[in-house]
Amino acid sequence: MADSNELRRAIREDRKLRLLYRSDTGEETERIVWPIILGYGEATRLIVAWCELRQDFRHFRTDRMIEIEVLEATNGLRKGDLRRRWERWREEQRSRSGH
Repeated sequence: MADSNELRRAIREDRKLRLLYRSDTGEETERIVWPIILGYGEATRLIVAWCELRQDFRHFRTDRMIEIEVLEATNGLRKGDLRRRWERWREEQRSRSGH
């Protein structure tokens, strides 16, 4: 399971993460993500992040993270911009689903 201190550091410093991630089907993929928030569900922890591979916002469960590496590279945005983009995206998703 991913170290929440490392995840928090990456979020605080706007650093990209390299993840080795296992999907719900067991497939392992490597992803470069721009973490935004560390959240908690009923039974799981997850990060909300921009995924470079999918070019979209995604949720990644920390219990499926096999390896994480905080990269030196930053997301290149002004402080708070990525979170604001995600908040707009989230509102658009809610509007589309009627919630």
